[in-house]
Amino acid sequence: MRPCINKYDLPCVCAALICKRIAPMNNVVKNNWTKEEFNMDKIEEFYKRVNHWLNTKCPFKDIKENVQRYMVEDIRTEDINKMIIKSAIDLISPQNIKWQNIAGRMMMRNIYKRWTRATWVKHDDKYKYSQLNKLIKDYTEAGLYNMKIMETYTEDDIYELSTVMKEEYDMAYNNGTVQMYDKRYLIYREELGVRELPQHMYMLNAMFLWIPEKQEDRLEFVKKLYKMTATAEISLPTPTLLNARTPNSQLSSCFILTPADDLRSIYHNIDEMAQISKNGWGLWVYMWNIRAKGWSIKGVYWLSGGTTPWIKVINDTAIAVNQMGKRAWAISVTLDIFHADIYHFLDLQTETGDIRAKSFDVFPAVSFPDLFFERLELGGAWSMFCPKEVEDKYGKRLQDQFWDDFKTFYAELEKDDTLRIKTTTTAKELFVTYLKSVVETGMPYAFFRDTVNKLNPNKHAWNIYCSNLCTEIAQNQSENTFLAEENEDWVIVTKFQSGDTVICNLASINVAKVNLPADIERVVPVAMRALDNVIELNAYPLMEAKISAERYRAVGLGMMWLAQYFAENKLMYWSPESIEATDILFKNLAFHTLASSVELAKERWAYPAFQWSEYSKGRAFGQPVSTLFMDWEEGLDWVYLEEDMKEYGT
Repeated sequence: MRPCINKYDLPCVCAALICKRIAPMNNVVKNNWTKEEFNMDKIEEFYKRVNHWLNTKCPFKDIKENVQRYMVEDIRTEDINKMIIKSAIDLISPQNIKWQNIAGRMMMRNIYKRWTRATWVKHDDKYKYSQLNKLIKDYTEAGLYNMKIMETYTEDDIYELSTVMKEEYDMAYNNGTVQMYDKRYLIYREELGVRELPQHMYMLNAMFLWIPEKQEDRLEFVKKLYKMTATAEISLPTPTLLNARTPNSQLSSCFILTPADDLRSIYHNIDEMAQISKNGWGLWVYMWNIRAKGWSIKGVYWLSGGTTPWIKVINDTAIAVNQMGKRAWAISVTLDIFHADIYHFLDLQTETGDIRAKSFDVFPAVSFPDLFFERLELGGAWSMFCPKEVEDKYGKRLQDQFWDDFKTFYAELEKDDTLRIKTTTTAKELFVTYLKSVVETGMPYAFFRDTVNKLNPNKHAWNIYCSNLCTEIAQNQSENTFLAEENEDWVIVTKFQSGDTVICNLASINVAKVNLPADIERVVPVAMRALDNVIELNAYPLMEAKISAERYRAVGLGMMWLAQYFAENKLMYWSPESIEATDILFKNLAFHTLASSVELAKERWAYPAFQWSEYSKGRAFGQPVSTLFMDWEEGLDWVYLEEDMKEYGT
């Protein structure tokens, strides 16, 4: 008997399956658990609200195909929403990156919807004065915003600032940016619902950062910084973006600590590591001062465990105090290549050896002097010493010597056969061990101590021994020294002599958007002024950090998105054109950064350690400012800048 054939000319069972697949889904489940017929027109209407200016690049038919592919019976409306966003993300490609903006706009619409449910206010009113003013009052009362904002700005000020907030800035963010806002940066509390939106965040941060300014200038500065950050011309670091508007106004990115070879100093620094890490900051620790394994403790030799046990304690502190869950731990340690524990240090994260001596959660770095590479080229020997033994015998420290002084003292130590802790190998063999560790683990990083200290503008005040994890900062550092523990009317007071505890205040210029000389001249002074205000407004977790920050007033302004700038301008890496373009960008950045610093010094005085610094001699980057870029012919007056720097400071 011939089987039943339908219009698909297939057996009935197969036809039934195909019909079920190609037929439109009849039901979707709404949030209230009622069902309604699926309507593709609603999805298209939603899509029209997010694809303005992108409808040609990102047509609805591409999304529609994905939606039809993923649809199932009785799908919930919230899952449809997620599916549409996923469909847009799946369509992102090197040929069409605009889908990331479509996905970002869809995600922003979801945040708007949650905001509307929390406030019972119309979507179009979200950035109006009434909502900004109410947000500031409610969040301040709830302890989420810094009280200084309400104390500094009047309602008239808030009204004026609300007029420059724009929803169109939200529509420019891609899906990764919006997800980061939602998961990390926007302040959200369960009992209040979603009340803060991206433009609120940028406006409140700008308001806080300009509190130190004169009243007559403040609002104009706020408007400038708000627009530059909201449009990604200036990028603020994570701690500033997270904390600027909050009572926890801890705005710096990184710290560098230098423990002394003393039990109290070591544990004092470990306590400080915990205080730093709990607030979301990165940390670098210089370990040379710690006596080597096998040196004496209270005159008894071979008792010291060396640096490895202390690095293990630092490692476990990084895990236990995990930056409020906002960022993974970021604690790094540096040891010099001439420390007797260097082989143990290079073995910290390898898969061989004693597992109890491993520290897998820190980021190690090795500090190299120029002499090491001279010996490496010549195939010479290399010796390693215990810092405590050297200091006790000679009354000075090897790590404090640089250039010819280092070479002279190092040669003297090599000839001293009375040193108990001295290991000699070839520079090549040691460097091969270093490279094996780098190949196996990706670390340690390298720090070139002589080069950095040659360019140190504050070498008159002390030395630089390491940098931070991102190598953005190179500042003077010295250990805190225990003085006494005293009883002051039943209050135990522990006293330390403060050293230089390095603090890192950062921001970046988006070179993909800010690359013309006029734009750099417009944006850099605003960024530099905001960074200087960070020093005033920062809630320092350590008193030593506050002392050092105010002594040097060091800030870092860099550039980001250089790869995007190259791509948009069709420049190949290492081509003569890209090198020339990069030179122009960074010459402009250098000039306007230094010029902005001088202008701030004219208004606010030079930093306290300015006298006798390289800047006081009109020098920067190791040479006179007037000779930095002798080939520069674009009207930047380096000679005038040098004279201003010597007269007014930075």
